[in-house]
Amino acid sequence: MVALFVTGCARPAKEHPVGSASAEPLASSAQPPEAAAAAPAGSLPAPHDAATAGSPATPGPLGSASASAGPVRSSAYPGCGESIPPARLWDETSEAEVLDAISSAKSCAVEHGRRLLLEFVAPWCEDCREMVKLEESEVVTATMKQRFERVRINVGKWDRHEALRNSFDVHALATYIVIDPKTSKALAKTTLEPITKKGQKLSAEQWAHWLQAH
Repeated sequence: MVALFVTGCARPAKEHPVGSASAEPLASSAQPPEAAAAAPAGSLPAPHDAATAGSPATPGPLGSASASAGPVRSSAYPGCGESIPPARLWDETSEAEVLDAISSAKSCAVEHGRRLLLEFVAPWCEDCREMVKLEESEVVTATMKQRFERVRINVGKWDRHEALRNSFDVHALATYIVIDPKTSKALAKTTLEPITKKGQKLSAEQWAHWLQAH
């Protein structure tokens, strides 16, 4: 299995001690990227609740949305089956907004046979901006729409959404985590560096291939 890499948009060294976990290394650009099958080292807290620790192999459940909950309309999640508007890609959202977005996205994903995709990003991250360009391609856009409900999480200057970052052991950007909305288990995790990591160029076709595989 080919893995994906981390470091360019990493957390500053003083916040990222030696020996801390990071995402898997990226393979050569000749092959489509793949992520490790192991789940992240934590679980998502339920909406408005404190984060709870979990086992790396068996992450705890995502916060589930109630059947009567209305759709969440924000930069994190614009609504069931809808794309995030380009002008809202870098909006900062509160912890409560993101957790509610995750619940709504999870509910929609279950209903329509999709998966949940968490995207940890920041506007200053060159790799994150490059990923946005790739996502504008027809092949990636079609794959995203068909397979995922996306929740976009702007971490700011590493000063936002700390509980979620810790839950999924996110130490670098752009990090993507695929969640099974029925079991709430993390199925794949990868961090991409198509700009800052030499030799790790990524095409739209390669990114779409990884998404289709998960």
